[in-house]
Amino acid sequence: MSSGKLTLCIDCGNTNIKFGVFDSVSLVANFRVATDTIKTSDEYAIMLRSLLKEDKLDPNQFEGAIISSVVPPVTPLMERAIEKVLAKNSIVVKPGIKTGMGIQAENPKELGSDLLCLAVGASVRHSLPAIIVSFGTATAFVAVSRKPDILGVAIAPGIISALNSLTMMTAKLPRIEIMVPETALGRNTIDSMRAGITFGFAGLVDRIAVEMSKNMDEQPTVIATGGLLNLISTVTTTVSRFDPFLSLYGLKALYDKNVEHRE
Repeated sequence: MSSGKLTLCIDCGNTNIKFGVFDSVSLVANFRVATDTIKTSDEYAIMLRSLLKEDKLDPNQFEGAIISSVVPPVTPLMERAIEKVLAKNSIVVKPGIKTGMGIQAENPKELGSDLLCLAVGASVRHSLPAIIVSFGTATAFVAVSRKPDILGVAIAPGIISALNSLTMMTAKLPRIEIMVPETALGRNTIDSMRAGITFGFAGLVDRIAVEMSKNMDEQPTVIATGGLLNLISTVTTTVSRFDPFLSLYGLKALYDKNVEHRE
């Protein structure tokens, strides 16, 4: 474990909250918990202390923290929890934050902080241009130019959301564990569902990546991230890079860009 100062990066998503602990350059610890809007800031503080203690991390060793959140009720809870545990105020990713990249959108303020973190992460971790595919509660695509600019975004249903809808809206389809079947020719209900989900989403990924590429000046690298990247990415033809911690590295880069300009 590094003996220098540490930075805590928190990515609050609709389903999970990811925590990353960085030294000056490297991710030295990470953990993930379920997002819960019912928890109090005290409960989040207790949870955070426990996670840090488990990894033998001293709260006094942290120089600061940064939060990206797409769940507005959780943001102030996490800010207060960090203040209680680390005795530090957090940087929150929001409009006006220094990013080092342009956003080609009709209203840049509409861009989710999670997607911004992914784009920044790609700019510091991979060669550009790139298309990032994030397998989360939604399946999100972010196109980033070499400049770097965020050129555009596509958003599709998430894999788990689609599967839950399939089982909830049909009388006879069961809940299943998602895995890649040996063939798309399902010969029983479970394999048929697995074929539709895995090969269907792989096709969605490949088609959107191809369509995005048509409007980019250079052939992009396609990078997969998110909780289910190991599943769908194995059956796509366009994904060539895998980076499960892309958003956390993006958060660390944003922290470094903004820490000297805090209010």
